[in-house]
Amino acid sequence: MCGRYVMSKATSDLLSHFDAKEVEGNPPGPSWNVAPTQNVPIVAERLDEGALDRRLLIAKWGLVPSWAKDTKIGSKLLCTN
Repeated sequence: MCGRYVMSKATSDLLSHFDAKEVEGNPPGPSWNVAPTQNVPIVAERLDEGALDRRLLIAKWGLVPSWAKDTKIGSKLLCTN
């Protein structure tokens, strides 16, 4: 159960809560067991000409260090059994 979390909100709830403008990518549905290497929604924000711009993006959950030659190491770094 290491490196896992619950994502109980639907995409529409995230868009409304964070006042995000759009979804980029194919958003996954809610999950009670989000594991490393799965796609998850994230909120990215930036200042665009003085106005805050928030977007919902899809990213891969995990930890991949800059020195890694393969992204598969991301799932191994979160768990130490």
